[in-house]
Amino acid sequence: MIEIAGLPAHILLIHAVVVLAPIAGLAAIAYAAAPRWRSYLAWPLGVLSLGLVPVSLITAQAGEQLQKARPASALIREHAEQGDVLKAVSVVFFAVIAATLVVSYVPIGRRFAFLGSLRTNRAVRTTLLVVAAAAGAFFIYQSIITGHSGAASVWAR
Repeated sequence: MIEIAGLPAHILLIHAVVVLAPIAGLAAIAYAAAPRWRSYLAWPLGVLSLGLVPVSLITAQAGEQLQKARPASALIREHAEQGDVLKAVSVVFFAVIAATLVVSYVPIGRRFAFLGSLRTNRAVRTTLLVVAAAAGAFFIYQSIITGHSGAASVWAR
């Protein structure tokens, strides 16, 4: 089992996901809804969405190791299932944000000139912005559901 300062790593790493996933989700919604904020949000949103992928995967791996080391209840199994969904959501969220940034943020999109008219197509841009906002909202939801099920598995009697 992975430990940090004598504590199971999952207990410490989960705080990064619980804090950063909703921030990333809110940033995605703001990016999609407020065109004038895009220049301020593009790089932080891209870096945050990319960084959440390994953090989510490592946190889930540490949680699986913790689950093997401790007796598993139905609540812990439910939390593990929610964690598996959150892993997938973090990967999909990153893919959606990356595509959205390539299409909607010129300094990044310029590097993908080979995409041609796909990058400048208004319908594609609008669709990706709507999908990014929806992905952000779902990322927030899934992080809350996963965190709640984890807290319930520890504190429920």
